[in-house]
Amino acid sequence: MFVRICFLAVIISCIQAQIELTLPPLPYAYDAIEPVLSEHLMQLHHDKHLQTYTTGANKLLKRMYDDENSSNELKGLTNQSIEFILSHIQYLPEIYQVGLKQYGGGYLNHKLFFSTLQKPTATADENKPTGPLLKAIEKAFDSFDKFKQIFTDVSLEVFGSGWVWLYIDAYTKELNYSFASNQENPIMFNKNHITLLGIDLWEHAYYPVYENRRSEYVDNFWRIINWPFVSQLYTEGVAKQTDDIDKETDGIVKHTGGCPMHAGI
Repeated sequence: MFVRICFLAVIISCIQAQIELTLPPLPYAYDAIEPVLSEHLMQLHHDKHLQTYTTGANKLLKRMYDDENSSNELKGLTNQSIEFILSHIQYLPEIYQVGLKQYGGGYLNHKLFFSTLQKPTATADENKPTGPLLKAIEKAFDSFDKFKQIFTDVSLEVFGSGWVWLYIDAYTKELNYSFASNQENPIMFNKNHITLLGIDLWEHAYYPVYENRRSEYVDNFWRIINWPFVSQLYTEGVAKQTDDIDKETDGIVKHTGGCPMHAGI
């Protein structure tokens, strides 16, 4: 209840026009991921599919803001970042939850996906993480090779569309993996999960090149992961979780009467 009150207080203080998501540019040329992902596929995936998610999310946010039945806190929520909105999806009316999970989730997931890709290495063995991220993977999965095998196996076992995610677990503070159907993201289940890496298992992500050969797509995915970028997300995520815990603990100990959970929302 206390967290709920704090959440509403933050939202009510931010009531203004809803945000408008924009199509994020690719951080490289359309042909930069060839031959693993073709120029044609990247154009379709980014310019068509991501644009659809962007447009759909904006329509839903506008509808929610303009809805005469929307409360002030709900209107205020539409002005927050898409990460904030999706990590508090449970506060939304059910009529908006499903659509924002799909369109808002699609926007967020693809924005991360495209950012975690790079020019392919000649072989998958040449492309591995280093430093603290590698140590965290080895701690959570015993070895990088075991993590790679688990991630690959889950990706091949998934029936239908979805994602397989690597993330920092909010409970254990260690790395974990999960499968999410459609456009779900770990932050939809706990706002303090930190999503690091995901493989897009929707057919639009690979069919123009691999057709029904998903296993070939998954094998080649290991050649195009931008591990330095993922490592940066890991370092920032660990720092954020530590900072959130410190702030929450400080607020509880001092009993200031404010909202100690605010920093972690």
